[in-house]
Amino acid sequence: MGKPPRPSSEASPKAPRWVSFDCYGTLIDWESGIRRAFRELIRVREEEEAELFLAWEKIQWEKIQEPYVPYAEILRSSFRQAAEEFGYRYASYAGEAFVDSLARWEPFPDVRSVLNSLSHRHRLAIISNVDRDLLGQTLRHFPVRFDALITAEDARAYKPNPEIFNHALGLLGCPPEQVVHVAFGVGYDLQPAHSAGLRVVHLNRKPSPGPGISDVPLEATIKSLEELLHLW
Repeated sequence: MGKPPRPSSEASPKAPRWVSFDCYGTLIDWESGIRRAFRELIRVREEEEAELFLAWEKIQWEKIQEPYVPYAEILRSSFRQAAEEFGYRYASYAGEAFVDSLARWEPFPDVRSVLNSLSHRHRLAIISNVDRDLLGQTLRHFPVRFDALITAEDARAYKPNPEIFNHALGLLGCPPEQVVHVAFGVGYDLQPAHSAGLRVVHLNRKPSPGPGISDVPLEATIKSLEELLHLW
């Protein structure tokens, strides 16, 4: 385990009733899963793999700003657009196979044990930019049963639209200060969750803090999920 993170204030923060998580990128290693899917489906060249992932994520980000459509559709269309931008050909079934690959995206190594420990102390939720059936395929990777699952399909809105967090608060049935949301993405999660009144923890598994993080009041920044166990 790493050193306990320093809270944003000298006094230890009050333990939350709920701990909510972004799923893909925070609990699930979506970058490895997506890059593997591109390798399998279009045989992407090794030197272009990282660049293709960034291009795909940018396309996906732009699509979730548009009027709501199911996330499976966004996965299909973003796969096709990214592959075509890089000049790769793909089979007719590849878009659907890309959607199907989500079920095989694996959790980060620290996730299972930490979720198990947290489940004895807090109520746990997922707030995710996916469809319910897609999230259901991912839940088998986790050792705990989450107390609440909130998807973009439920809210008919994608993060960073704060409406998904407002929808979550209605389901959790508590004031926002009793919820800590844990996420890697500043734009996707931390900014809109803070705007909705939730406390936020930045899970930063990479060396740099990322753009925009200084604009968000954080309860803590952690480098591994294990550090959550020391916060409250």
